[in-house]
Amino acid sequence: MSQTKRQLFWEIFRFLLVGGTATLVDYFVYYLFRQWILPPTLINSAAWDTVSLILATAFGFCVGLTVNWILSVRFVFLDVKDKEKSSSKKSFAVFALIGLVGLGITELGMNILVGVLPKFSLFSTTAFLGLPWSEWLAKVIMTCIVLVWNYVARKRLVFQ
Repeated sequence: MSQTKRQLFWEIFRFLLVGGTATLVDYFVYYLFRQWILPPTLINSAAWDTVSLILATAFGFCVGLTVNWILSVRFVFLDVKDKEKSSSKKSFAVFALIGLVGLGITELGMNILVGVLPKFSLFSTTAFLGLPWSEWLAKVIMTCIVLVWNYVARKRLVFQ
């Protein structure tokens, strides 16, 4: 079953809408952990700052992944050959594995970018919600990179 250009357009539109929702959830959970539950100031060391970053990124990503799966199955990939197969436990495992690769890419990128991006000021402040703008920029950059990975891999491997 081949998709028309119109069907593909709407599928990508829904993917971006669902992805945007999952990203907001990811960012909220990331912020919650990074700023309130496991903040870098909890233990005053560079190592803890890295651990806090890794854990906050992982928790946000995993909650966002779960939201993404639920919404993708229900709203995004409507033109699939076998709906039951695409929403099975096996498909979720592949979906999650793709997500884990995305998490690995995100973790690596966050750790590199947070270390190399210069601190900067935006709107006369160096931070947003207590986190440096450079950290938020790193999160946005990695979100864009992983978004492409997620769509291509999930479309090819889960929602054929």
